Amino acid sequence: MAGLIELKVEDVLPSPQTTDAYSLILREMRVEEDEQGTHSVPTNRYISIIIGQSEARAILVELNKLPTHRPLTHELFHLLALHTQCELLMVNIIHFENGVYFADMVLLNRQNDKTIHIDARPSDAIALALKLGVMIHIRPEIFEDNCQVETQNTTRDESLLDAIREDMDESSLRQEEIQSQEEEFRVELSEMSKEELQELLDAAVDSEDYELAEKVQQELDKRG
Repeated sequence: MAGLIELKVEDVLPSPQTTDAYSLILREMRVEEDEQGTHSVPTNRYISIIIGQSEARAILVELNKLPTHRPLTHELFHLLALHTQCELLMVNIIHFENGVYFADMVLLNRQNDKTIHIDARPSDAIALALKLGVMIHIRPEIFEDNCQVETQNTTRDESLLDAIREDMDESSLRQEEIQSQEEEFRVELSEMSKEELQELLDAAVDSEDYELAEKVQQELDKRG
């Protein structure tokens, strides 16, 4: 976009200054032309934004295309945008004050073709941008005031990514166990008489186990 600098998410690293915080590395991209056309190439300049663990996890999930069993916060926003016929066009970092970056999410409302601007934390907006494959930009004056220069790419740290993968593996196993237990429980309910089911329902209600009560009631409803 004219007048703005394109950024690319390079990595999420543990912050050397703050415990339980992470540095989101955004690399400057420069437009070059050759015989094959116009394309963006990384430079040796970048900015680092301090983010929390949950935001770091969300960005790494999208950066590494990891599956999730339940939608994360930015995924819920994506679903909401779909249902309201809104499309994310771009994410722009437009302000910096007292060490804090501010982002602008630019959306198009397909129902009336109006552009919508939503103030957002860069970490949330960037997680959504990664999911949808839209471009990220920053105002030149903000980048020039805060960028760092290096001759080599940042050293990748796999610790958080490994932890996310481990959590997802454990979550997948728990989900399989829950599904197996629920299937066994449904079989047990199907083998009980209506009188036994009614007694179990009454006991579940008395003990305020409403999840069990709902399952028993569903079995009773199937029998008519």
